[in-house]
Amino acid sequence: MRNERRRIRTTRLTTWRGGRVLPLVLMALMTLALPGCRPQAPKIEFANRRYSAALRTAANTKSPERLAKAKDLISCDRAAGAIGPEEHAWYEEIIALAEAGRWADAERRAIDFRRDQRR
Repeated sequence: MRNERRRIRTTRLTTWRGGRVLPLVLMALMTLALPGCRPQAPKIEFANRRYSAALRTAANTKSPERLAKAKDLISCDRAAGAIGPEEHAWYEEIIALAEAGRWADAERRAIDFRRDQRR
């Protein structure tokens, strides 16, 4: 009798109503949904990856001089039409973070931008 209760109890715990499977399913669904929560960077030309590399280097080294050079390069190429409006908005966001002294956030944003290009 005791073994039957134990067997019944363990089967109840693993059923949908038992309460253990439902939280696991919900956690799995949340895990799958989380990577898509942040905005994705636009796809860019391969040659334009140098801008995000320059911004990441400036943020990593916390160098205002490198940031100014990257900003000038981006603004010149934007005026020449080599950079689209969506792409430019991402660069401006990274530049604004770095200019505000949030170097780590700027570097993280540049890394995310580069990672989005591989997808």
